[in-house]
Amino acid sequence: MQVIKAKEQRLEQLPVFWMEQIVRRYRQVATQALQAEEAGLSVDQWVVLKQVGENNGCSQVEIGNSTVKDAPATTRIIDQLVSKNLISKQLDPEDRRRYMVFLTEKGRRLIGRLLPVVQAYRQIPLQGISEAEQKQLLDILQRMLHNME
Repeated sequence: MQVIKAKEQRLEQLPVFWMEQIVRRYRQVATQALQAEEAGLSVDQWVVLKQVGENNGCSQVEIGNSTVKDAPATTRIIDQLVSKNLISKQLDPEDRRRYMVFLTEKGRRLIGRLLPVVQAYRQIPLQGISEAEQKQLLDILQRMLHNME
């Protein structure tokens, strides 16, 4: 049997290295944008708030799954948003072990105020990339994620 040795690649040659760099820099840009708006939110809090706004009345578990956060992180972020009166949580009348999460009016106003800012910083990494290239990139990233399942 012949043993094939894989050639070690430099970090700069690995797509996942660049993906990590992009995510780190993107979070920095997002944090700066939210701070400039004096939103009082972290990037993770924004993501959860927006998810609640899109799925008003969903469970904490559903929020965690859709935002790719583990249960303790989801609970912590939800509690922070509750303390800021941006969302509320209520026991599910059909399953008292489960909390349902709802957007407050204050949360709805904040999303409306921040949405143009968020949409602007989301476009920064896509500058100079055509719609066709963006579609191709999205397809590749989805396949990469599928490969990891």
